[in-house]
Amino acid sequence: MEANTMAEKRVFGLKIWLKWSQSITHLIFPEVCLICQGELSKSSHSICSICSQDLLFTHFEKYKEPTDLDKLFWGRVQLENTFALLYFEKEKSTQKILHALKYQSRPAVGIEFGKMIGQKINEIAAFSTVDLIVPVPIHPKKKFIRGYNQSEQLAIGLSEFLKTPYSNHFINKMHHTESQTKKGRFARWDNVSQNFTLHNPSIEPTHILLIDDVITTGATLEALVRVIQENKPELRVSIVSLAITK
Repeated sequence: MEANTMAEKRVFGLKIWLKWSQSITHLIFPEVCLICQGELSKSSHSICSICSQDLLFTHFEKYKEPTDLDKLFWGRVQLENTFALLYFEKEKSTQKILHALKYQSRPAVGIEFGKMIGQKINEIAAFSTVDLIVPVPIHPKKKFIRGYNQSEQLAIGLSEFLKTPYSNHFINKMHHTESQTKKGRFARWDNVSQNFTLHNPSIEPTHILLIDDVITTGATLEALVRVIQENKPELRVSIVSLAITK
C-alpha cells in the first residue's frame, strides 16, 4: 500500500515538473504565429486567431460546379475528384505557411493543416470511398536534408482525421530533380516525367488519394497519376493539396 502511495507521489511530481519545464520553455522560447509573428498561447495552433480569419481558403468543398483545380487536369488525366485548401499568392499568408513547412523545420505545421484538409473534404461525398492516402514522394537525398517529406506530414494529419491509412512506400521517386519553382509548365513536365516507380502495397486499394503541398502547373501530379493508371488502370485516383496557385 505504501509502495503504491510512493509511486503515485512520484508520478504526480513528474507531472508538476513537466508542466513547470514547459512553462519555462515557453517563456524563454515562445511560440509565434507563422504569419504575424505575434506570440501564441501554449494551447494555440501555429497561427493566431486573428490571422486565421485572413487565410485564403478556396472553399472548394462548397462548389457545385467544377473548380479551378478540376479544370487544371481536364484533358490530361482522369481523376475522381480534386481539392485544395488554400489559394497561394506571393507575400500572402499561404506563402508563409508553406515556407515554414518546407524550409523552417516545422513538420507539425503539415500535420495541423492535414487535419484541416480532412475537415473540409469530409463534407465531399466523392472522397468517402478513399481507402489509401499517398503523399507525393521526394527523393531520399532531399528528405535527408530537410528531415522529412512535407507532403507526408500533410498525409499524417489527414490520415489521423479521416481514420484512413496512408503509405509513403506506394510510389518512389527515382531521381533527385532540380527545383520546380522557376520552371514553366513544359519544363516542369520534362523535369518529373519518367521519374516515379510504383510498388505493390500489402493491401490493394481501390481509391487512392494523392496529397501534395502546392499545385502550380500540376506536372508532378500528372506524372504520378499517369504512372499509377498505366500500371493499375482499375485504380481510382483523387488528389488534394494544401494550396493551389491563384
